[in-house]
Amino acid sequence: MQFQDKYDVVIVGAGPTGFMLALYLARAGISFLLVDKKSQVSTIMKATAISSVSLECFSDLNYAAPFEQTGIFTHALSVYIEKRPSLHLPWTGIDSKYPYACLLGQNYVEKFQYQLLQQMKGDVSWETGFKDYEEKQDQLRVSLEKNGQSFTVNCQYLIGCDGAKSKVREKAGIEQKGKKYPSHYMIADVELDGQFDAKDWYFFLAKKGFCSVGALPAHRWGILVSLPKNMEYQIGETPTLEFFQQQFNELCSIPGTLKNPNWISHFHTYNKSVKQRRRGRVFLCGDAAHQVSPLTSLGMNSGILDATNLGWKLALVCRKEAKETLLDSYDIEQRQTLKIVKQLSDSNERSFAMTGALTREIRDHLTELILNFKPVMKMFGGILSQTSIRIKKSPIIDEFIGMPIHLKQDSHYSLHGSCLKAWSTFGKGPAAGKRAPDVYAFLDKENSQPQWLFDHLLEGRHALIVFSGCEHHHEKQTETIDEILTKTEKHYSKWIKPVLILAATEKPEKLQWQGNIFYDHQQMIHQRYGASASCLYLIRPDRIIGFRSLPLRWDKLEQYLKRIWQ
Repeated sequence: MQFQDKYDVVIVGAGPTGFMLALYLARAGISFLLVDKKSQVSTIMKATAISSVSLECFSDLNYAAPFEQTGIFTHALSVYIEKRPSLHLPWTGIDSKYPYACLLGQNYVEKFQYQLLQQMKGDVSWETGFKDYEEKQDQLRVSLEKNGQSFTVNCQYLIGCDGAKSKVREKAGIEQKGKKYPSHYMIADVELDGQFDAKDWYFFLAKKGFCSVGALPAHRWGILVSLPKNMEYQIGETPTLEFFQQQFNELCSIPGTLKNPNWISHFHTYNKSVKQRRRGRVFLCGDAAHQVSPLTSLGMNSGILDATNLGWKLALVCRKEAKETLLDSYDIEQRQTLKIVKQLSDSNERSFAMTGALTREIRDHLTELILNFKPVMKMFGGILSQTSIRIKKSPIIDEFIGMPIHLKQDSHYSLHGSCLKAWSTFGKGPAAGKRAPDVYAFLDKENSQPQWLFDHLLEGRHALIVFSGCEHHHEKQTETIDEILTKTEKHYSKWIKPVLILAATEKPEKLQWQGNIFYDHQQMIHQRYGASASCLYLIRPDRIIGFRSLPLRWDKLEQYLKRIWQ
């Protein structure tokens, strides 16, 4: 490929994180260079689970079909304790269009990402290594190497998506601190003969360790087994299929024969993170910024989440449409989304490492007790799917909720419904900083068929949803709705898609708005968002609620918008 002298962004590392960032930038028309020292996309499984939120990211890119058609959607977690079937737990707590755990090797994820990137006229410079960078005034000079030849390119921003041993992190002088767990595991991509149901994800807690079994595409299986504590593979050593079979037989409660391995490997696990993900014009994403135990199934997905958070912000700043300080929110926000993952990493490693007689008995008893408790399983589903994400503190997360006494002064609240009800219902709706829920509902007058709300939102922009509320429409309320939608369309249409959701089948007679209108006559969307009275939600391109307001106030919305846009 031909290299330019200057790019907006240089991305080092063409794994799931680097690819996702490149896709967001390509959609926004930002010039970027994506490099990787590998010769092609990964051909081995590595990570095995893709979260509901990651699938939603691909849906927002209009490219979920390959994942839906290829991935194995498991419906339940099947837990065996000491050789006996103990728990069969259907997934709960996954508030998504994809309410299951999807198993799909990282090789498929990268393959589909690369296909989409090429469709968007983007590409990767393979066999290209990152060497160093230097900062010069308002840009970076990045040194690269390809085919033994060194060369440099200029860019505004350098993003390290180059994994746990990140050279970008090293050259930026950013330290990654944490711990190495004592556990040691083997992992394999194999064919498996045995009585296993592809719709279940199996966890086996045995006397001498732990085993996980999950179906993969093409009639293959991803299997993880713990190694004995006195067993230590060295770097470069590859376990044999015969030894893997022995460990599988020791730990797995269901007989099975492993054959035709595509890949067998071993690894130690870590819980590490950097103190800061940004240094000047350099950012770190994915494993370059944080490492968690693969027992969380969230390592790859956390990297994809990093890219979706940073991608839309980089695009706005590179086009000089947003304030450069917007980029500071990346580290602030993603540190919070990672916190629960790090806690899950610790708890899983501790519990699965309990193999002593007494500690094993405690492990087995607590596992059965805790997972049988429905709120815990619901919480686990929300964490695993990443749908329970919450950003509590950020310079670009805010909400305005008028107190009931103030709502009462607004004529349409006082005349048409309880202001106390409006206040309490809105308070129970999704808060700013939470992921905006998708809703399967009727959206048009004709009741033709239910549709997913987010199939009609975002498109790479923010979405401003103005809810009419479920009460009768007062004339002043209609004027306020018109004002907010019209001003947003006039001043911010490049970045925000304004949408009106009516709890009716017809427009109010005096409504002037001619833009996007959804007819939520069954009030399903209103109920999900706590919109018994008229209110608004501003949803970011990464589906996080950036701002919400009750009552409708253009001045409050505009104050928020000016924090982001120039």
